[in-house]
Amino acid sequence: MKAAVRELVILFADIGDSTALYERVGDVEAHRLVADSLALMRDCVEANGGVLLRTVGDASLASFESADDALEAACDMQNAHESMPLSVRVGFHVGDVIPDGGDVYGHAVNVAARIASFARIDEITATAECVNHLSPEARSLASYLDSIPVKGVSAPVEVWRIDWMPPSEQQTAIAIDCPAAAITPVVHGRIELRQGKRRYQITTECKAAVLGRSAECDVPVENDEASRRHAVIEFSQGQCLLTDTSTNGTWLCRPKTHPVLIRRDTVVLEGRGELGLGTLPGEEGASPLAFRVSADTTEGAQSGSGHDQASKASVVQPFDQAAGQRRR
Repeated sequence: MKAAVRELVILFADIGDSTALYERVGDVEAHRLVADSLALMRDCVEANGGVLLRTVGDASLASFESADDALEAACDMQNAHESMPLSVRVGFHVGDVIPDGGDVYGHAVNVAARIASFARIDEITATAECVNHLSPEARSLASYLDSIPVKGVSAPVEVWRIDWMPPSEQQTAIAIDCPAAAITPVVHGRIELRQGKRRYQITTECKAAVLGRSAECDVPVENDEASRRHAVIEFSQGQCLLTDTSTNGTWLCRPKTHPVLIRRDTVVLEGRGELGLGTLPGEEGASPLAFRVSADTTEGAQSGSGHDQASKASVVQPFDQAAGQRRR
């Protein structure tokens, strides 16, 4: 007997950075938080008419009859995790699947998984096919992101990003004052960032520093075109690396070279230049970050040694605009 084939919307939701969570809070607490997150996902799926098919590790697989219902579930997941220490990435696709024993199988499942893996945390992605199945109002929230290779598909698959933030939260407020924490002095290298009156230093002793429009980022930026979590800067194997995680990409501008748009990729930062988060430096409305990468410790980087030990655990070191000294 031939198995019945049905067209369904397949949704994958995955908890981001769960491995780091176990290291940070311990196995027992991390397990509880992951379980709470998976329970929230189930609630969001079922509240929007979907069926939770299975959970694997820290990911959930669900199916929906309607693309709009899948989108509502994805948005509910993101909103529900706003008050949690965990974040999720969600992706969905529509296609033919074979229902079997409370689960579904087929190529559409593989495509949905690939689309979800392309999403960043706090992001919702969908294929062009799925966007076309959305209502006009829901479709207006979608914007083209990229085309990516998918195993078993001859042509690249279009990935679209769905803007799930409420209109009142589209523009994240940026705090006027810089963070007041300090870090361990520079040992091998550092990068200094400057936007307007704000100056920051990231060193080889730091963990990854997040740049973005959200006030919760290590380096908050005042640019409407920037994503809430736009890019990450870190030192690895003696190099200063920038990884773009945004919707609009990051422009890298250096003296005597043409600007380069970095989109969901990693580049090495060297010397001096400017970073345009979502907007090319020099264009109307642009608010670029000037950067300078240098090696070894300088007198300015070592100043402020009187800070207590606890303050040295921060990721990013803010500097005073006028004197280049650490704030207290």
